Amino acid sequence: MVREFKCPSCGAANDVTNPGVVMRVCDYCKTAMYWDSESVVSAGGKSLDLPPSSRFKVGGTGKISGQRFRVLGRLSYAHESGTWSEWFAEMQDGKIKWITEDEGELFIEEPVAVSTAIPRFEDLQPGSIIPINDKTGVVEEIGQARCLGGEGQIPFKVQIGETYPYADGAGADGSFSFGLEYDAETGAPTLFVGTALLLKEAKAKSDAREEPLEKVGEIIRCPSCGKPYEGLKAPTTKMVVCQACGAVLELDEAQARVVGKNKGPEPAFTFAVGAPITLEGTRYEVMGRLFYVEKDGGVEYRSYEYVLYHPEKGYLWLSAEDGHFTVSRVVHARVVIPPNATPKMWVKVGNEGFQFYESGIVALRWVDGALPWTAKVGEQTWYAHLIMPPDYADQERTGQEIELFRGRYLGREELQSGLPKDFRLPAEPSSVYSCQPYVVPRWLKGMGLIAVVFLSLNIVLGLYALAADKAMPLLAQQITAEQYKREYMTNPFTVARDGAILEISGSAPLNNSWMSLDFGIVNSNDEVVSELYKDISYYYGRDSEGSWTEGSHTFRSSFKVSKAGTYRLLIHGSSGAGETGPSRNEPLSIKVTEGHTIAWYFWIPILVSALLWFWEPARRKGFEGRRWAAVMPESDDDD
Repeated sequence: MVREFKCPSCGAANDVTNPGVVMRVCDYCKTAMYWDSESVVSAGGKSLDLPPSSRFKVGGTGKISGQRFRVLGRLSYAHESGTWSEWFAEMQDGKIKWITEDEGELFIEEPVAVSTAIPRFEDLQPGSIIPINDKTGVVEEIGQARCLGGEGQIPFKVQIGETYPYADGAGADGSFSFGLEYDAETGAPTLFVGTALLLKEAKAKSDAREEPLEKVGEIIRCPSCGKPYEGLKAPTTKMVVCQACGAVLELDEAQARVVGKNKGPEPAFTFAVGAPITLEGTRYEVMGRLFYVEKDGGVEYRSYEYVLYHPEKGYLWLSAEDGHFTVSRVVHARVVIPPNATPKMWVKVGNEGFQFYESGIVALRWVDGALPWTAKVGEQTWYAHLIMPPDYADQERTGQEIELFRGRYLGREELQSGLPKDFRLPAEPSSVYSCQPYVVPRWLKGMGLIAVVFLSLNIVLGLYALAADKAMPLLAQQITAEQYKREYMTNPFTVARDGAILEISGSAPLNNSWMSLDFGIVNSNDEVVSELYKDISYYYGRDSEGSWTEGSHTFRSSFKVSKAGTYRLLIHGSSGAGETGPSRNEPLSIKVTEGHTIAWYFWIPILVSALLWFWEPARRKGFEGRRWAAVMPESDDDD
């Protein structure tokens, strides 16, 4: 049922279509009107002229997740770091809900009766875990909100210019959102519960939402230098930086306000404001840039952040540090960082496990472009960095707001493919980034496969060689010292096949003595076809550490005979005792056998194959060591 009320300020007629409405902002003079069930009983302050929204319009209709709705009214609030708007919507089924638009995020919520003890506002802080009826919530932001004004029909009374305490947050698992508004006088909380919306789920007018990002239509004049701002500006922009003088302008009300100014030369940003970057199939534009500095032990660490925007997808954060890039979005989940957290400690992010990497404080040194919040040069942000390569999670606290960013490492190939063809990224970094994934090179993958095949083949052949090693004796003879010292020819032995592998072995009763032997393999024509040289020695004794031995009484060597036939060994040797003592004339026992397979031939390729096989795990371990070296310089990388 449509009701009509006269504005007590200007007398203009204003319609009210919903019976739950108790406040209306005059369409003509912007005066806030309040009434009882029958008539207007009072007039409040005047609302500011609120900037138009490209997403919703009072009186307009649209869809949220397939359900139609009609916008009845709007309220706009200012807080420490910007503004937000709340839209009063009548759903298709007759329910009344609030749609909150804050920093590019949308939430749809409705008033809920409080059934549990809600903490007092004074007892809250960002990160507090509180009961939200039968659920558990995490407080993400607290502050004082001032009502800038409104338009249309409102279901409760709000004084224009009134300031009240508030707290916003989400469920510990991110499944719901909530808002707490505390009465400025009594401290009693009003609870709103709902869910986050994807931008594409909330559709108003298609022609109003599909316009490309363009120059601002309204004039924003810099109070510092008087020049108009002519850069990019999204509907959710709350702050811009003057392109002429670098002043930071906060757009929290109907006019721009200077809240800071950049100093010094512009940092070495990789991307310019307005640059197009395509990520995950969506073409974003760089809306704003931030430059942060962290000091640790006299060393200054620099990082760069680019705020990307797309009308349908919202905001995306592209970060750069030491030549590495990551991309992230704001998410809502419970994270509790222990005060004594150490690197590699496991931390729950919602239902997922991440490893704590580091925490610290960064200071904002430079900001330009347009942002959905007010960023002030000099402000400090505490952060905790958690990793699950290639993913990561950053919990950040600035002022009275705590946010959680969930992101991933962005490979250079992927980033380069989303940039203009004539744009080239800086040189590839040599360092390992915290959440950088380990990637096996293609050539190493191929080598690993070859190594496995080669290793398996040689193990099989080596085992076969050991099993097939059945030696057949060809010669066994004992030679005296007098014989080998003046050169001696052994008895003949017969080799039955071409290419036979023979083994010569020998032993001598050495006693702190040595023996040096030369062997010649002589054919039936008295020709030396092959030669061998062997030295053996055996020493023993006792010292302060006990008994010791060195060397051996025996030797063994293999050789190949090309042709079958009859052969003999020509032996010449010398011997001695101690280091320079005379020979003890030890005799020499000689054996020649046939039928050997030389198993140790296979152990060399087995060893090489094993090294290739273990190269990749060793390389991976080295990569992980470099990942953690920055925060665990003395770590042995043991998990």
